[in-house]
Amino acid sequence: MVRPEAIEVWLHWPGDEGAQDGEGGRGEDQVQAAVTSPALTLPWTSRGFAAVKGIVHTPADAQTLKPEARDAFLPAIAKARAWIDDVVQGRVAGIADIAAREHKGERHIRLLAPLAFVSPQVVAAIIDGTAPADLTITGLAKALPYSWAEQERRIRLHASTSSGFLVTDPDR
Repeated sequence: MVRPEAIEVWLHWPGDEGAQDGEGGRGEDQVQAAVTSPALTLPWTSRGFAAVKGIVHTPADAQTLKPEARDAFLPAIAKARAWIDDVVQGRVAGIADIAAREHKGERHIRLLAPLAFVSPQVVAAIIDGTAPADLTITGLAKALPYSWAEQERRIRLHASTSSGFLVTDPDR
């Protein structure tokens, strides 16, 4: 018998009065016989049921840029810098000449050209893989502020990078 504080086990010997009834369960005679037969009491308490709630897997604090993304960022930044350098040095008349040379649309060149002005801290974070995982070339190029400090703030660069610089002054 299972009770809240213990389990009681009654011992029956073969040939005891109150043998099992035909259905394999305990008849009333058996229960009465069990009360008079030797019993073994085992202390026991049931643990209360409580559903376990919470997060089974906690993601890392800050997911970082994957190597494949890094390998796409660096050539895009290098190309953008070369395009702007060509315009500044007078090697091309403008974006249309670059687009024709690259076999791309002007819109594509205009979209990626701002990458030439990415902060060195952002470039260092991309190189060492500490840039946020959700950073994309298009996302960065579309919303690139003029201020390097603002660029770093927007992509959450507040820790030191592999170059050893620490971004502490937001107006830098």
